[in-house]
Amino acid sequence: MKKFFIGLMTLLAVTNGAIWHAVYLESARHELTVAFLDIGQGDAIFIEAPNGNQILVDGGPDAKVLHELGAVMPWYDKSLDMIVITNPDKDHIAGFIDILKRFDVGSVLEPGTQSKTLTHTTLQELIKEKEIPKTLARRGMKIILDDTPGREVILTVLFPDRDVSMETTNDGSIVARLTYGETEVMLTGDAPIGVENHLLSITDSSTPQFLRLESDILKAGHHGSKTSSSEEFVKMVNPQYAVISCGKENKYGHPNDETLATLAKFPLKLFRTDQLGTIIMKSDGKKFTRVE
Repeated sequence: MKKFFIGLMTLLAVTNGAIWHAVYLESARHELTVAFLDIGQGDAIFIEAPNGNQILVDGGPDAKVLHELGAVMPWYDKSLDMIVITNPDKDHIAGFIDILKRFDVGSVLEPGTQSKTLTHTTLQELIKEKEIPKTLARRGMKIILDDTPGREVILTVLFPDRDVSMETTNDGSIVARLTYGETEVMLTGDAPIGVENHLLSITDSSTPQFLRLESDILKAGHHGSKTSSSEEFVKMVNPQYAVISCGKENKYGHPNDETLATLAKFPLKLFRTDQLGTIIMKSDGKKFTRVE
């Protein structure tokens, strides 16, 4: 009788565990994950849609991105559906070289700005060698990450809206807005205040909803530099959260005190990778929650 009781309790425990595991997996299937990776002084943002599609917006300054990806992706998963190069500066692309050597990448989205650095040349040669299709980002372009009815995940390009091949790398930086249900993320790359002002000037009440600026999360431009995140732009975005991706005690002094003062004027929560490490945000389509 005692053996029967122990067996029954074990069966119930296993069954209960299996049920809760199934509930967890079902819940996870409805969540969008946005992880601002701790890669030092640079940008690298991992996005996974509820259906499992994955993209990486920028690759950081070195191979550290591989370690950080390993913390948010299963060890056996060695593929990314897309990589997005917001600009060709080293702190945004060097890590992509290591990624392309170890991951299968479906496609590349880039702004069209030029760079003659060895890092950029090496990356472009790898992309060509692996025959990965490239697309120039242009305003209004929609990248559908999940087309499940009622749970669509869409990355919309807000900028560039023109040929930026002759622009500086920052002036031509991709600005994009990620949407899932009622939640949004504003991804600004290194876009300076001039680009922010341009977006403000072409956005009004007649602008289609998918091209609006309002977002729950603002990835502060250029690692919190004073050249980005103007008060007018932050006000229009009206975020609940702001994220600054920068390295500890970096030589640029990012984030700048002026930018921190601007962000402090708004009722938002500020997260910094130099203080918190990788910052993982999850959305159920209604609101974002930070995973601690």
